[in-house]
Amino acid sequence: MTIRRRRLRLRARQGMTVIEVIIAMMLLSFGLLGLAGFSLAVSRQYNSSTMQETAALTVQSRFDSVASIRCQALAPSGTQTGTAVARGVTEQWVIADGNDIKIITDTVRFAPRTRPLVYRSIIPCRD
Repeated sequence: MTIRRRRLRLRARQGMTVIEVIIAMMLLSFGLLGLAGFSLAVSRQYNSSTMQETAALTVQSRFDSVASIRCQALAPSGTQTGTAVARGVTEQWVIADGNDIKIITDTVRFAPRTRPLVYRSIIPCRD
């Protein structure tokens, strides 16, 4: 082979073909679409966990406020109920009287969760 043919062959092999470029672009686009879908799923989970944290803090606040009330003033005539809505969390609580204890059941609902979360606590009467 002459030097001239070798140079022509080397020039013909340099660069990428159109098919290779199209395949590379398709692989890149599939990867980016997968990354976008993953990002959306993580964002939804983060928002749901934030709402669940808010609900748990709301319930803990309710339990703390009820624990600070004397047992004689807390549900003296049987069952006491209440409802509150704060920061997208709907809270319903029931305080029942027991033998020297108060049983508190707090149910919270928030979007996008379809089933409510139910928390229960027992407060001993010390007075």
